[in-house]
Amino acid sequence: MKKLLLVLFSICLMNCFSQTEQNIDGKWYLINKSGYVEFTITKDSLINRKLFSNFKPKNNKKRAIKITEKILLKDRTLLLGENLEKSSEYYTIITLVASKDKNYAEYIWNGIDSIASIKTLTKINQNDNRQLLGYNLYKKEHLETLKRMKSIENMTLQDFKKYLETFSKNIKIAMTEYKKNIKGYYGEASSFNFQIGLQSLLQIGYNPIQDSNTLNSIFEKFLRNKEIKEFMKTLKEK
Repeated sequence: MKKLLLVLFSICLMNCFSQTEQNIDGKWYLINKSGYVEFTITKDSLINRKLFSNFKPKNNKKRAIKITEKILLKDRTLLLGENLEKSSEYYTIITLVASKDKNYAEYIWNGIDSIASIKTLTKINQNDNRQLLGYNLYKKEHLETLKRMKSIENMTLQDFKKYLETFSKNIKIAMTEYKKNIKGYYGEASSFNFQIGLQSLLQIGYNPIQDSNTLNSIFEKFLRNKEIKEFMKTLKEK
């Protein structure tokens, strides 16, 4: 009997830890072209607002969306909302994939967001084996650690090549998905490219907290270089 109780207690703990590990409530921050976008996830709502780089609000506007249900799957979390036109149907407000260290989550832009019942929407996502692509949302405290990464001001010619190669690879993967879909957050091409640019910096060990001007500065620094011009030609051929 004691052994049975111990097993049941262990299973209970495992379930509790599983739910805790997948918990995505709280504040998350998207780096944008002139500051941040703050996403606040609560029990029943998603609230976002634009911030300056010092985290002060740009205005008093907040966009709040009601969350009808949260679906915790093995590889993603779905925040669902009710279709206002048909209360019996639902849609995906946002799909999130948390990083292993829980310091950031990917705000998936090629997720499944078609209107469906919760049961159907869950089943479709459970069987979705595609590569998921998204914009990084960071915890505020983790942003401070990113600032300690290598500065783009000190980027070498060789590292810029590595950056171009990483960016080229990422943009090609992303555009393949783009062509499969005709709607989604990636519709704004300039923002789409900007976010992939930041993620590419992170991948090669550089601080991804940049704005439009600082990101453009590294291109201005290197693009006139003959070696870089030749290198870019080889990337186009791949």
